[in-house]
Amino acid sequence: MTTGSDFKDILLASGSPNVFDCSLSDLKETDKDRSSQDTAICVFAVSVTFAIGVTFALILRIYLGVSLVFVKGVVVSDHERCTALGQTVLRDRGSGVDAAITAALCLGVVHPHVSGVGGGGLMLVHDIHRNETRVINFQGTAPKALTEEMLQKVPELKAGLQVGVPGFLRGLQHAHSLYGRLSWEDVVTRAAAVAKEGFNVSLSLAEAILKVKGERLSQRFRDTFVPGGRALLPGSFLRSSSLAGVLEAGLSNFYDGNFSREMEDEVRRNGGVLSREDISNYSVQVEQPVEGLYDEFIIQVPPPPSTGAALISALNLLEGLQLNGTSDTEDQTQHWIAEALKGALAIASGLGDPSSNSSVSERLSDMLSSLSMPFGSRIMTGSGVILNSLILDFSWPIKTSGRRLTNRNNRVQPGKRPRTSLMPTIVVPARHKCGIYMALSSSGGQQGLSVITQV
Repeated sequence: MTTGSDFKDILLASGSPNVFDCSLSDLKETDKDRSSQDTAICVFAVSVTFAIGVTFALILRIYLGVSLVFVKGVVVSDHERCTALGQTVLRDRGSGVDAAITAALCLGVVHPHVSGVGGGGLMLVHDIHRNETRVINFQGTAPKALTEEMLQKVPELKAGLQVGVPGFLRGLQHAHSLYGRLSWEDVVTRAAAVAKEGFNVSLSLAEAILKVKGERLSQRFRDTFVPGGRALLPGSFLRSSSLAGVLEAGLSNFYDGNFSREMEDEVRRNGGVLSREDISNYSVQVEQPVEGLYDEFIIQVPPPPSTGAALISALNLLEGLQLNGTSDTEDQTQHWIAEALKGALAIASGLGDPSSNSSVSERLSDMLSSLSMPFGSRIMTGSGVILNSLILDFSWPIKTSGRRLTNRNNRVQPGKRPRTSLMPTIVVPARHKCGIYMALSSSGGQQGLSVITQV
């Protein structure tokens, strides 16, 4: 994402208002650039905190996914208030990353069904002056006491066992330490004000509430989203003062203080094993992107456990077919795209966290689904934090559906990050690496891979 005043072209393509549809943004580079902070293009994929079974998929899990893409002077998100808030940060001479953080925190307030401080995410930042791209990985991790055996004992996984360590706030703060210009307090306070002042429920949030209304939910959750037994309707007014307090209290309180204790207690009451030590020890990873060549462009995506490498695989297959719009019919083109995606998904199904298994890196060098449900684990702390269902993104031999999953690279291990279908993507010219041609992101899931490939 970048700051500045002028830009050439922005195209935002999105599906229907269904919360499971993907949205992505194409942004073409600007002609001018300023300081190094003003020319960092950021593609931001936030994994949701919840799910029935991030894209934190749930059988009570969800992989939250919200897409943000930024270019000079422009912020794009899926809620107008958060977009406006990010643009205000740019006008106040904040950096692009400052704007991304504010918009992302705002989305966690107004779209709590798909984002929030109880989840995690990925950020891809390209510094045009240095011709350098970094991946900031703040996906959640498995608690140290969690074992595969625990996940096999019950036919229906307890909500607490679905919760991994949330990396959202620590990840955003780390990104700010690298690229921020305004103070952290300034950036966070702007989003906290939205929670304090209140907001009108969007159609997306209202639809998500209806989907979970009939499930077994805590009284705290019902009081917030289904008061008096009636699900909030679009346009209803909602205020989250307690969540504003979480944002304003700072990172130390969230990861080492009262809020970490609150999360531990709530998870354990719901049958989980997340501990304050897990939360306190969480660390952000800064990595190099995986790169692939397509036509005259370099494609940059996060490394595993993101399945972004599958995108490069699909593009490699398509390039080999030398598709062109004049000789191939639309049906033929779609057929080959479908075949390429089939192969890419087969590769993605074998990926996992390379820090836990070197064969993942080997598999990746050789080649150069999660279900989305609203409100993650559905666990809400007393401070209004909705917790993720990260663990449902892992694979284990027998899942509650009765299917056998054989991806050993994505098996549960303490401190491990599960495979994620979030894949923020940057496209740079191969011959002239001094600029960005396009930035893409989606909310995760197999549909996201398909849409980004076709774009």
